[in-house]
Amino acid sequence: MKIRVAIINACSIAAIASLLLGLAAGIAAFAGALDLDGFKFWFNVSTVVWFIASPFWFVPGLFGPEFAKAGDEAWLRPKKK
Repeated sequence: MKIRVAIINACSIAAIASLLLGLAAGIAAFAGALDLDGFKFWFNVSTVVWFIASPFWFVPGLFGPEFAKAGDEAWLRPKKK
């Protein structure tokens, strides 16, 4: 169970970091600090990381009942009342 909670926690951090990376790449390209090829590379990396990590964070029950239970203990998931 603890490994599933760790996976959900790591994926939540990775998803948030990928959003920040995509935002930073856009800002850097707009400011002229990053060329078009560099922007494409970093934005594609952030997109792939987001689409791999976000389902574990947002919908852990998608991966089975064990992940659904682990999602209740993860620290960036809303607590059920």
